[in-house]
Amino acid sequence: MHVMSTPRVTIAIAAAATAAIALTTPIDRPAVTLTAAGGIELAPGISVTPPPGWTVGNQGPGWVTLHNVFSTAEVEIKVKPSNGTNPVAVLQNDISHLSNLSTTGLTNVRDLSAPTAIPLQPGNFQQQATVSYNAEGTSVTGPLPVQGWFVELLNSSTHQSAFVVFTQNGDAPIRADGDAQAMLDSMQ
Repeated sequence: MHVMSTPRVTIAIAAAATAAIALTTPIDRPAVTLTAAGGIELAPGISVTPPPGWTVGNQGPGWVTLHNVFSTAEVEIKVKPSNGTNPVAVLQNDISHLSNLSTTGLTNVRDLSAPTAIPLQPGNFQQQATVSYNAEGTSVTGPLPVQGWFVELLNSSTHQSAFVVFTQNGDAPIRADGDAQAMLDSMQ
């Protein structure tokens, strides 16, 4: 911090740096497959539509990571087969295998509540389970406290699910949650 003093006034000028979430491992980025409506295709008939300002970080078959313009929030979505019929059980299984299912690099994950399940309107998925969490992400300066939610979207008829990880640090804009929810809604 630089401090400039005058006889009556002390002005502190702080160089504030916003820590960007660096939760994904860099890999070769294949071309993004867009649907006619501007969404990113994840599986046949299932796409996600990012809000303005969000960009693809990485993408592979059946998954994508998206970052907000400030890189202070991230959404990772993985569409995969699932023989489960209970969205909470599928979610808990995915969370317990987080390092195998997710590229986020989250550590010290602590659930903030028990998962809750809700039915969805007919569409790509019929059930949803959600749990909020706190964890540590990574940044150029080291571990970074983050928070977010895990969501499992489940279609037990087609044996398909989508595991969604939303992560934000303390510098993320208030609208980051709403942007992530809009992406979730676009998949249903």
